[in-house]
Amino acid sequence: MLVVPLLAGLVLAPAAVAKGPHAILTTGPEGIEVGRPWEATIELNELRGTPRPSFVAIRRDGHVDAELRRVPASMRGALEFKAAMIFPAEGRWRLLVIAGRRRFRFPAVDVGSGRAPQDYVSFAVGSYAARADAGGVYMEPEPVDTSGTGVRPPEVWRVADEGGSASGDDVSAWWLFPVVGVVLAGAGVATLRGRR
Repeated sequence: MLVVPLLAGLVLAPAAVAKGPHAILTTGPEGIEVGRPWEATIELNELRGTPRPSFVAIRRDGHVDAELRRVPASMRGALEFKAAMIFPAEGRWRLLVIAGRRRFRFPAVDVGSGRAPQDYVSFAVGSYAARADAGGVYMEPEPVDTSGTGVRPPEVWRVADEGGSASGDDVSAWWLFPVVGVVLAGAGVATLRGRR
């Protein structure tokens, strides 16, 4: 009886790793220029309480603090802030968000290079997720209702066959059925032996 829950736990464990306090940095499509305000959005998720964060750009010869303004969050339970920062010099600046006792590191930005920073998700420094290298470039999820009718469009999965074309007749996953059957049969035998 324990085999099935154990297997389910092993399958779902990677999804559990991706949980925990995290911050999402969303930037615009333009590069950062010296002396011009750079605007970004910071979204804090899965934090206890409502900490007022600090957003800082750091390099060896100094730092820049962002002005933060709280705005309505796009997700329930999240805290969202608009940030504005003016850089005094070109070069690479490391980004850090401090929220209560947690710190979130983001990739350095290249001020004056013309390259726009990428949106990024960062897990709290020292957390299990951060130690497991979770986080990275953040892609905005597609809207649920693209038709305006309130109904999510159907998902279509197509598997490529050996010739490289997509086909719905692919049976490469059929080998899973006997494996699942053996596991379930083993669970049944273990249950019967346990009752004796």
